[in-house]
Amino acid sequence: MTGPFLASERGRRAPPGGPGWGRRSARGGISWVTLVLLAAVAGGGYWLWVWAPVYFENYTVKQVVRDYMNQAVKDPDDASLRRNMVLKIRALGDRDTLDAYGRPARVPWVPLEERDVIWERDTRSQPPMLRVAFEYAREVEYPGLNRSTTKVFTVDLANDLAPANWGPPR
Repeated sequence: MTGPFLASERGRRAPPGGPGWGRRSARGGISWVTLVLLAAVAGGGYWLWVWAPVYFENYTVKQVVRDYMNQAVKDPDDASLRRNMVLKIRALGDRDTLDAYGRPARVPWVPLEERDVIWERDTRSQPPMLRVAFEYAREVEYPGLNRSTTKVFTVDLANDLAPANWGPPR
């Protein structure tokens, strides 16, 4: 026998209210490491909640641009393709804001204008190439903090305009 407990009882918990109970239950409390981890998880969740839709929207904008670049393989009307692409991008989503007179207004998330888009078709190169480039600013609001920031996204994509060659016809 060693100390107040038998050797076989050494790994057992003390009974509630018995000697050593308060000291052992303190282990189950919240430590500073737990608080730091909870704060990190909460901060990461808030960041995802605010920024994930913004980056998903940028991905969607790039997909729309790729779609119209693929349409340009068969459609030589660049002005129509550019106009329709800008309209499609502007229609991705709207947000509520105030206009210059303080009245409520709806504006697109991606405020893209046709004149801001660089649409360059190079038919002299081999294979023919199309380059589409533009920048847009996206306002990001932080709920609960009454703050907002502006993120500038750059889209600069190039695409081969040669028709697909699937080999000799059968």
